Amino acid sequence: AGDNIGASPLANGLFHEEPITIASNLMNVDLASVGNHEFDKGSAELQRIQNGGCHADGCTGAPYALAGGGTTDVYPGADFEYLSTNVVRNDTGQTLFPAYATKRLKSDSGKKFTIGFLGEVLESTPTIVTPTGVAGLTFRDEADAANEVLGNVKTVGNAEDSPDTWVLVIHEGGFQSGAAVLNGCAGNLAGSPIADIASRLDPRVKVIVSAHTHAEYRCTITAGGVTRLITSASSFGRILSDITLTIDDKTGELVSASAENVIVENALNLPPAVRQPDPSKEDPAVAAVRNQYVAASAPLANQVIGRIQGDLTRAGTAFGESALGNVIADGQFVATQPAALGGAQLAFMNPGGIRADLLANAISSGGEAIGEVTYGEAFTVQPFGNSLVTKTMTGDMIRRLLQQQFQVGGVPCNGGTVTTGMRVLQIAHTFSYESAPAAATCAEKIGRMWVGGVEVQPGDSFRVTMNNFLATGGDGFTVFNEGTNALGGAQDIDAFVEYFQAAEPAGIAVPALNRIVAKP
Repeated sequence: AGDNIGASPLANGLFHEEPITIASNLMNVDLASVGNHEFDKGSAELQRIQNGGCHADGCTGAPYALAGGGTTDVYPGADFEYLSTNVVRNDTGQTLFPAYATKRLKSDSGKKFTIGFLGEVLESTPTIVTPTGVAGLTFRDEADAANEVLGNVKTVGNAEDSPDTWVLVIHEGGFQSGAAVLNGCAGNLAGSPIADIASRLDPRVKVIVSAHTHAEYRCTITAGGVTRLITSASSFGRILSDITLTIDDKTGELVSASAENVIVENALNLPPAVRQPDPSKEDPAVAAVRNQYVAASAPLANQVIGRIQGDLTRAGTAFGESALGNVIADGQFVATQPAALGGAQLAFMNPGGIRADLLANAISSGGEAIGEVTYGEAFTVQPFGNSLVTKTMTGDMIRRLLQQQFQVGGVPCNGGTVTTGMRVLQIAHTFSYESAPAAATCAEKIGRMWVGGVEVQPGDSFRVTMNNFLATGGDGFTVFNEGTNALGGAQDIDAFVEYFQAAEPAGIAVPALNRIVAKP
């Protein structure tokens, strides 16, 4: 249900996301919806992942294992088919990938029947993917797009090209209220995007495989007189949703649907736990692919780049400031501070680009000491390969930019795209400001601002660093587009590594969380 590629560990990202696609082929995957991360590198690269062929860097992941046995030196592409029911090409008006697919199956009584599959991604993908990644594409309302497809597909019993039973596989989801239950549905996903989409779907869609929120649930929701099964399988391959459909042999219609979320016992445990693999539970072919790329990336992954004096986490204060966010922003500021490299006076980092914590007692496969940080761990924190950009911005721009972190009454401030809660930019130590997240108006949410201890005035001009995702308005921070005199810089991971190296031998201290303070 999407995000099979992108924002992945070094063993996969170093080889242009090809390894997980090869492993998926060996796992006999049939269909996949696109997720927002499928667009991280743009639609042309996604089509290469689907269709095969070497990356511009070459087929660096060769040899590639084939599902039928043997290997090839040219990346073979995905054996499974991506679906993009609600992603339309602006130039042709057609969907980027097929809008739906059908699968002819046989019931336990021997009767054949057809199931239709729709594959979608959240409509708001352009707000969380770099604008270049979604250029030339329109992301339609999920329910409207699905209903339009079904309206054009005739239902004639068990005809192979006209299913009576439809499954929506969608990269959008929700959360249970309170503590999550593996096979529970606390709160029935009330108020969540997936519940809204389900309430507006064609009655023929009675099973939904959802994703995106990294949550686990198994729900049965009734809306508009239609009862639907909705599942979600957490993240990182830790849960398997085993779905059973009961089909009427005579009509091909769905009688009932049930599911069980099962813990994958041999799956990855997130830090600080260390995975204890059980070879008896491995598929040999898939394990061989994993071992191939882990070994190939190990010399780089296991390099110790520096030390931390304590845990650097993404946990935010009431104002959204985090220790790890501070450190990343500091590193980007230092990398672009020299006049020839941008002359930066402050720096911003998007919180969604911080993908993991750095824990002092975490030990990777490289066997590093307590407090040591490896390149692989740093890459897991920042796996996107964004480059740094420094622009000239005024004090007025910075104020309006910070207001775009919020919404009032469900309406994003200053043309941003934050629709729930707040999305707080992380900032370098040279900048600080007053925040009032609960303020009734957008203008009241940001108080005084300081750069280098001097209060910022609307007409003041500053050199500001951000990554290229933000530089083009990513995450809805469109004010970044107003910046001028852009100068490109190093990759974000390189700036991060150099910041660690410069902190030796003491290592990086856990910064105080006092850059964003309460507005009086």
